[in-house]
Amino acid sequence: MMKVKRILVIALTMSVVLLGSCEKFPLQKSRKYETSFFQNNTNKTVLEFIESRPDLFSGLIDAIAYLDADPAYADIKQMFQSQNNTFLLLHNDALITVPSTTSYWGRTSNRVTDTDPTSPTFGLLVAGSSWAQYPKEDIARLLRRHVIKGKADFANLSSTPKFFETYDANFRMRIVMTDNRDGNIQLGDGPTFITPRTPNLFANGGNVIHVLNAYIVPAP
Repeated sequence: MMKVKRILVIALTMSVVLLGSCEKFPLQKSRKYETSFFQNNTNKTVLEFIESRPDLFSGLIDAIAYLDADPAYADIKQMFQSQNNTFLLLHNDALITVPSTTSYWGRTSNRVTDTDPTSPTFGLLVAGSSWAQYPKEDIARLLRRHVIKGKADFANLSSTPKFFETYDANFRMRIVMTDNRDGNIQLGDGPTFITPRTPNLFANGGNVIHVLNAYIVPAP
């Protein structure tokens, strides 16, 4: 019986001590949550960033150079030197990777006629292998469509779709923040949407970069 009483006294004493301790440590006051974004700064201009990664952007580098050789398309390189804009940089998988059904060269609608008489596919439609096989105006429109006027970084986007003007006067880019834990964006106006492989990079000159594995095809 004495042993039971002793246990009860010890338990009661510990309860008093614990309750007293709680009074010494008041609940932490709630703080207002402030939204923040991880900023991945390239510390390069957009062109410097592109040219520093030919393993990713050799197709884009060649497309810019091909058009820049024609004075009629001098605006293309100038566009990539502009400031305070958003650049949807096209990875090689979006442009020149073959075989592929989604790259520019590999897409069925962009097949070209094989003009090599020694080739077993001579006279047939095949995947592209050079920008010189395509009309310059088509390439220029492709690149202009992927440069947005103004900043479309995470801080300026939400789950409500926004439309942005591009350097293609006939195309506006639809962008929406995905409403899930992934925290990415979707581009395009359907029926398919593109999610950047690497979003929300920052370049010198106030520019934003999203790297894409596929190019935007305007809805019909």
